[in-house]
Amino acid sequence: MKTPALALIAGLALVGCQTQKTAAPAKVVPVQRNLAVGATPESVTKGFSGKYFVTLMGTSRKAGDGDGKIVKVDGDKVTTLTEGLDDPKGIVFVANQLITADFDKVWSIDAKGKKTLLAGPDAFPTPPTFLNDVVVSPDKKSVLITDMGAVTKMRGADGKLFAIDSPEHKAIPVVARVFKVTLEGKVTEVIAPTAKMLNPNGIDVLADGRIRIAEFFTGDVLEYNKGEWKTIAKGHRSGDGIVHDSKGRFYISEVMTGRVTRYEADGSAPKELGQGLKAAADHCLDEKAGVLIVPDSKAGELVFLAL
Repeated sequence: MKTPALALIAGLALVGCQTQKTAAPAKVVPVQRNLAVGATPESVTKGFSGKYFVTLMGTSRKAGDGDGKIVKVDGDKVTTLTEGLDDPKGIVFVANQLITADFDKVWSIDAKGKKTLLAGPDAFPTPPTFLNDVVVSPDKKSVLITDMGAVTKMRGADGKLFAIDSPEHKAIPVVARVFKVTLEGKVTEVIAPTAKMLNPNGIDVLADGRIRIAEFFTGDVLEYNKGEWKTIAKGHRSGDGIVHDSKGRFYISEVMTGRVTRYEADGSAPKELGQGLKAAADHCLDEKAGVLIVPDSKAGELVFLAL
């Protein structure tokens, strides 16, 4: 575990005419704390008993490999909750269960680590290609899941994304979607394929139902509302995670650059957070604890960033 010396330390305040006791010092919150959690962490959520739960995609990253797992983080202690998954990605906690997407299926996991198939490939109205991020719907009765579409067509042999507006860009099939999966396993399509949302990764939803997408290929941060689209930020190619806080500010992570950026609610004043991240994946905001928790897939770590 790496703990930088720099920390956010609140000063002591004197009350009245210094005749009363000074206030207790605020809890010291490190600006950044890194914790090793295992091979290729992708997503994190706060779950059972207020602990953090992290999806680990493993080293193989192939369908049927069974080396994916979910671990529990309790302070600095990391233990396995469940294993035998292939490539678990987005994870959320709702109705006393964890829900995660895994290639072409969706799993529900209870507090003892028992996993139940919530929605297999046959449950989808259109066969899923590459299920990725998950967010809880405002009604808490379903989740929204991105299907990234033609992920094998996004980049060249060097692993880099093709240039915007290149012939290769224009040749990427428009097949990505956003699905809704109820807690009973019923699946419907929420957003149909469109060239604007070519390879959606991160997904967030506001209380009024507006859906936000971190578009992996183009780097646009999109907002979808009743069939209408608008772009609220640009320049985040390989965008992996997106969340918002109680002030309306939103946070974007990039898995190919390690960048984490916070915007004000109106999309202004971008500010980069964190240092030294290699592959910033699908993050979780814990405002009560005062941290943004970012999986660093390449480093095999969770990175806790003070807000």
